[in-house]
Amino acid sequence: MQTEQQAPLSVIVVDDEAGIRAAVHRYLGRFGCEVRAFASVAEAKEALTRDGSDLALFDYALPDGTGADLARWAIQHKRVGQVVCMTGETGPSSIIDAMRAGFADVILKPFELSRLDDLIASHAASSRELREWRKSHAPELFGADPRLVDVLDTIRSVADTGSTVLITGETGTGKELVARAVHQGSTRRGGPFVPLNCAAIPESLIESELFGHTRGAFTGAMVAREGRIAAAHEGTLFLDEIGDMPLPAQAKLLRVLQDRQVVPVGSDRAVPVDVRVVAATHRDLEAMVEEGTFRADLYFRLSVIRIELPPLRERKGDILPLAQRFVERANETTGRKVTGIDAGAAQLLRDHEWKGNVRELYNVVERAVVLKKTGVLTAGDIHLPGKRPSAKPVSAPRAAAAPAAASSVEELNLKTAVDTVERKLIQMALEKSGGNRTEAAALLGLNRTTLVEKLRKLGS
Repeated sequence: MQTEQQAPLSVIVVDDEAGIRAAVHRYLGRFGCEVRAFASVAEAKEALTRDGSDLALFDYALPDGTGADLARWAIQHKRVGQVVCMTGETGPSSIIDAMRAGFADVILKPFELSRLDDLIASHAASSRELREWRKSHAPELFGADPRLVDVLDTIRSVADTGSTVLITGETGTGKELVARAVHQGSTRRGGPFVPLNCAAIPESLIESELFGHTRGAFTGAMVAREGRIAAAHEGTLFLDEIGDMPLPAQAKLLRVLQDRQVVPVGSDRAVPVDVRVVAATHRDLEAMVEEGTFRADLYFRLSVIRIELPPLRERKGDILPLAQRFVERANETTGRKVTGIDAGAAQLLRDHEWKGNVRELYNVVERAVVLKKTGVLTAGDIHLPGKRPSAKPVSAPRAAAAPAAASSVEELNLKTAVDTVERKLIQMALEKSGGNRTEAAALLGLNRTTLVEKLRKLGS
């Protein structure tokens, strides 16, 4: 598998002159660059929407718009890394427009192709530095999409500042990985990284989890307990799903951020704390502020630095490299020997919407590897949620089917019927897997822990 460090520089060239496109394509190809060339703004937007690019060379005057407009769009949507303008327009207005659009440089045509050498060398040096930083501090944030590279660059820039960070993005995009990268890249890396999922803690217990409590502070508090904030002293506190935190706890958290001290529940003694807070959410906190369900002062306190993670469906170019990486990881954890992904499976993975993002991709790949055991994954091995799998599914035995007409009250009991079908399906899966619970869970489309719990309830 081609590693991330070996990935070639991707370049997009947009010029309506075929000769220039061909010359630049040939020249950059000698450096091992992956070059795509297009003649119009529309073609370039379509290509960049599918896959971003490290370096972009845009002609200023194009048949359906200007390179400046294309640059503004590409930069706004984070589809390119560095953008350079190629132009025969020497008037000051066009040069100023190009620079205002975000072009890093302007090359006047005609030009010697060797003029591109400095661009390649400069970008390669910058990319190499970022790769080395990623290798040391954020190895799990894998991908080459410009939006992800921009996220990495932001993390590297702010990690050692001590500022609070708010990470936004859909569920499954890797927000905790970003939080851990912020911690690992900071001077606090030797201290604890303490995560707390605010959505997983009952409202009645959230304050105790955050601030700790004294013995007897409430019914059931048999011993004093240190809260997560104090546990993160001289380290990083990661508050996942901060949008689910109740308003009373939000007010107390704000006070901690302001005063740098925490008062356990049931105590009147403040304990000094030195904590960096990194928060994450899939919710729209600005809308929640407008609705009055999230404190505005806490929002502004948390979002000193804001990092937005793109969904996987907007990182099409990263899907297959990620899938290959997950094949290797699944091989290591399950002892399987799957060697790769064929073209049919690759097309399925690339075309899927991935509403569960990177987490969903990993689960799909792991299931396929567990069941395949060895060889190459094909389209028939890929089970995508909401789609009928190509492989023949495990079916319920005839005896488990609901009767056409119930002959007794017992047969009308839905729970009894469901338990009967569930027990027989589990037995079939265990028989098919030779008693291996991990394989049986995969056959049933369950997590292993869920299967174990069902076996316990069924008395197996």
